Amino acid sequence: MRRSLLAALVLLGGCDAALPGPIGRAGDPAAPPRRGGWLRLASYTNVRTLDPAVAFDEIANAIEHFLFAKLLDFSPDGEGFVPDLAERWHVSDDGLRITFHLRRGARFHDGDEVQARDIKRSLERALHPDTPCPISSFYERIAGYQDYVQRKASDIAGLKVEGDYTLVVELSEPDATMLSVLALPTAAPVCRSAGARYDRDFSARPCGAGPFRFQSWEPGRHVRVERFDAYHEPGRPYLDGIEYALGVPTFTQRFKFEGGQLDYMREFGEADLARYLASPAWRGLGSWDLGRAVHALFLNNEIPPFDQRQVRQAVAAAIRRDQIAAVRPGSVRPASRILPPAIPGHNTAPGQRYDLDRALALMREAGYPYDPATGKGGYPHEIPYVAVNDSFDVEAAQILQQHLARIGLRIRIRAQGWPAYLAETSRRRTVAIGSDGWAADFPDPSNFFEPLFASRAISEEESQNRAFYRNPTLDALLVSARKETDPARRLDLYRKAEDMVLDDAPWAVLYTKRWFELWHPYVRNYRPNPARSEALSFAWIDPDARAAARAQRWAPPLSRGRIARWVSGGR
Repeated sequence: MRRSLLAALVLLGGCDAALPGPIGRAGDPAAPPRRGGWLRLASYTNVRTLDPAVAFDEIANAIEHFLFAKLLDFSPDGEGFVPDLAERWHVSDDGLRITFHLRRGARFHDGDEVQARDIKRSLERALHPDTPCPISSFYERIAGYQDYVQRKASDIAGLKVEGDYTLVVELSEPDATMLSVLALPTAAPVCRSAGARYDRDFSARPCGAGPFRFQSWEPGRHVRVERFDAYHEPGRPYLDGIEYALGVPTFTQRFKFEGGQLDYMREFGEADLARYLASPAWRGLGSWDLGRAVHALFLNNEIPPFDQRQVRQAVAAAIRRDQIAAVRPGSVRPASRILPPAIPGHNTAPGQRYDLDRALALMREAGYPYDPATGKGGYPHEIPYVAVNDSFDVEAAQILQQHLARIGLRIRIRAQGWPAYLAETSRRRTVAIGSDGWAADFPDPSNFFEPLFASRAISEEESQNRAFYRNPTLDALLVSARKETDPARRLDLYRKAEDMVLDDAPWAVLYTKRWFELWHPYVRNYRPNPARSEALSFAWIDPDARAAARAQRWAPPLSRGRIARWVSGGR
């Protein structure tokens, strides 16, 4: 009976027109930070690993920024860099030598001092050929990289330790992205106890030099990190810790957020998002990101029928992107190109277009003619389609199922948890078609093309190139673009690369997605960073505002009068 009553109350709350207001009030922006309190976040996905050498999904990436310090970090506006473990750095005039001067006294979580040799060891650990690092190719311009990954050398010659506190990175040719990729967690130093080679066991107790140290991880439930008091920035971080709940449905997140059991939220269902945006109590709070993510279908070039270019092109031409975006008009927008709006080089010209007649003609050319009138023909086998459970991917897949059936491609949707999805779709010759997407790790077009479509991004396991797409012409174009120092010419090369990929169709582009981030006013010193998500390491909590507001909202316990207020729209 009690469970039934609580379920009914939740449903009534879900239909309720009145939305609870924010907890606490915006404070004085000049007020000094206060130490203490735990910040609570959540995601509907799970985490598969916390080892920065191999983790590259968005949720793990956010947690890694809590645990690991880097040589440098992205500035709050996302347009430059700020020091982290390196106090300063210098790039030579020819762009082939970057010298980092490390701060003295920075400590790992186990107490050891961070030195230049730790940066070298950790990078070589991440880039070793036995490490399933999904973005190893980002670092290929470091001199000696090729010899190292081909096992011709025992170390990377271009990583030079010059004393305890100076690291020199020598490049084989200029690389406009090198500072950006050195600001990623992949390049973060890990404790010496991690060793010089990748070991899966390290993820069970990760150790770095970030503002928080690892406390616990219960897969499928939560990750907890606690303040590292010996962090190299005196007085920071302010929070006692951060708890990241995992596998929490968006509907549940909303009610936890309303009750102050979550302090920050960004995974809204479309109806809930509309309610928050329309609520006078929440007006002026929260923020949209700039649109760093694009979503698509990957079409595995090594598995029939998508090993045929005409079939891939037919898929791209059969999709009504406007119908998919209409399901979530607030956060989802139809897209026909790879680069989303926040990325330099974003092109507003049409890319892949809906054209059903062309799609049917391409299926005929591929040897799979289909008659829409009779439903006969097409590809003779049902094709499993992999999507992430409890995500918009599943809703989109149901629409795509209808679109592809019109050209004789019959897909069977198989929803999986996030870790299983990552493991299967990144394994060679395993999944023919499925949902895919990419959110920028740094604001540069190379961050989309290199991991998603370059031949060197293909590996037997942990491949980010889920389409397993190879194109030597594209590979050569990407090499030229990455070393080009003239910004206008560089963007022109990436536009040519984008047109090439769109035509070959290893991806059928679907939509861009924006996240709306919302946090209670008692969470202070947070603004979204355009370069990465959930940059909450140095937020702080006003404990008086949170405690007083929560007490007012949740006490006394539910009574008949309080139940009536739930039904009528109050609390």
